[in-house]
Amino acid sequence: MIVLPSRLKRHLGRWLFGWDIHPTARLRRSIVLVRHLSMAAGSSIGSFNVIKDLEELRLAEGASIVSRNWITGIPLSVINAFPYSPNRRPSLVMGKHSILTLAHNIHCSDVVEIGDYSAVAGFGCAILTHSVDLVRDRFITGPVEIGEHSAVMSGCTLLSGTRIPPRSIVSAGSVVNTKLTQELTFYRGNPAEPVRSLPETLGFFHRGEGVPETAQGATTVRW
Repeated sequence: MIVLPSRLKRHLGRWLFGWDIHPTARLRRSIVLVRHLSMAAGSSIGSFNVIKDLEELRLAEGASIVSRNWITGIPLSVINAFPYSPNRRPSLVMGKHSILTLAHNIHCSDVVEIGDYSAVAGFGCAILTHSVDLVRDRFITGPVEIGEHSAVMSGCTLLSGTRIPPRSIVSAGSVVNTKLTQELTFYRGNPAEPVRSLPETLGFFHRGEGVPETAQGATTVRW
């Protein structure tokens, strides 16, 4: 199916695998081996991505996986993989007009959720949903959540069980190892910590509704 036109891939995916692909969704030359694929109107998967061993890949309206991303998981059929995480969901769920840009590495032993209008930006980020509990000597999983209207910049690492709050920015090269809590905040470092607050008028925080008049020319944020 990789070499077929997007229109034929949509039809074959619906017929052979029961995938739910909107007629306006675009699926280009990528390897997609998942139990269920759902692509809403205007969503897209670009070329040269490898996406495999997920229970679910869900792209909401306008969501986009651009190119050269490596997205893998350990399916539930591997029953002994994580016996101490019985409720894990090996899935990638992308909200409306969210974007995963270039050459990121995402391991979905558990669910990764990217909120509406959010971005894993730049290139070379790593998102992990599994880890070793060193106290109890166990392999465990934990979901990773990126809140709506947030941006994770190039080269960041997000560890299992972490969360990026809505309307926040994580600086390039940062390591997130806990659940961040403060919205409207710029985070940076290893581990990532709050550096300063961000104005509510920042244009990125209003994607989908236009930039408010008070934001035009009002501020510049150096990422």
